[in-house]
Amino acid sequence: MRVLSFVVIAAAAAATPMAQAPRAIPRPPAQAPNAPPDGSAAPDGYAPLAEWLGQTRAPRPARSEAYSVDTVASGLAGAFSFHFLPDGRIIVSERPGRIRIVGKDGKPSDPIAGLPAIWNRGPQGLFEVLPDRDFARNRVLYLTYTALPEGADPSNPPRLAGVLLVARARLSDDSTRLEGVKTVLNAEGIGGRVIQANDGTLLVSSSIPAGLGINSVDWPQPQQLDSLMGKILRINPDGSIPRDNPFAGRADARPEIYALGIRDDQGMAWHPRTGALWVSEHGPRGGDELNAIEKGKNYGFPAIGYGREYNGKPIHADRTAAPGMEQPAYFWTPDIAPAGIAFYSGRLVPGWRDNLFVCALAGKHLVRLVLQDNRVVAEERLLTELDARLRDVREGPDGALYVMTDGNEGRILRLTRKP
Repeated sequence: MRVLSFVVIAAAAAATPMAQAPRAIPRPPAQAPNAPPDGSAAPDGYAPLAEWLGQTRAPRPARSEAYSVDTVASGLAGAFSFHFLPDGRIIVSERPGRIRIVGKDGKPSDPIAGLPAIWNRGPQGLFEVLPDRDFARNRVLYLTYTALPEGADPSNPPRLAGVLLVARARLSDDSTRLEGVKTVLNAEGIGGRVIQANDGTLLVSSSIPAGLGINSVDWPQPQQLDSLMGKILRINPDGSIPRDNPFAGRADARPEIYALGIRDDQGMAWHPRTGALWVSEHGPRGGDELNAIEKGKNYGFPAIGYGREYNGKPIHADRTAAPGMEQPAYFWTPDIAPAGIAFYSGRLVPGWRDNLFVCALAGKHLVRLVLQDNRVVAEERLLTELDARLRDVREGPDGALYVMTDGNEGRILRLTRKP
């Protein structure tokens, strides 16, 4: 196992685009009529200007759909992700280190046996449990989780001691245990998700440490090509490197890197029409983002962004744009803490077709975003009456929208159009 050394090298940081001077380009205010009534600035008054009207605080949609909410499963504890299996059951990962399968009767199974050793302190633990595209034939699952690096002392480790690993395993024929667990990538970060492309490759998000007491400028790895932290990574299912990765063959770069400048991605979804990978990203204090990921592109963190440090101090002089760095498709300041995301392509709720849904943890709502040409044109906030942190969202095989709540009394909810 490759042991990650968390070393900040000032010279390396200075060599990145962080050293560029800020632009002085006037931009229109981002506030639009009929924007969601959640305030236009952080508690300290911080309200960065957007690059275009509608990049944040988009107006409400002209039309809303009335919907019904039913509970299909409960009794989940610390659930992080869920996916539908070909037979209609739901496989759920719980961050403390458990995998359960929810039957068609809504009852979660006992925890599946055979998981690898998982480091689950603080925000770390088991994240994604993703069925392979050919699961009906091969019963393969992909896991992302944190584990202590070789040589670490488990009796007195730091809070963020674990490193992100990606593993593959086979679910036994009776669905009670994992078989043949094999690590295919040490992704170096402290957390992340995995999603599978049509060509079978795996896209993995690898986040950097974040939170109170952690300064963004002390973690320049998202801008460093010799580190896998703060990146979207792309590998084959066996862990080998696709030959068409953007940095493959470069002596100064890790070949697994697909995109860089990422802070803490919490959701991944494929656009049903364009095929683009969209991700949700936690900002620091403000600056939560949605990004449409393109091969080889730089998404800016921590050189640019729409948030500030948790202590309220600016990050790189509050720079929000720089040459060679991509803008988020959308951002939120103040925070909503975006988690899982999903595009809806079903027919049960016609007014939601091709909309993007974003779970909000701190915001305690489900965001519905209406898109036109990869731009957000409207935002609606659903499920506010639940007063619950929402963790993951997915379209079901029946065409309904399913949402999972966070916490020790987690539920999976089914949303359909109200008759």
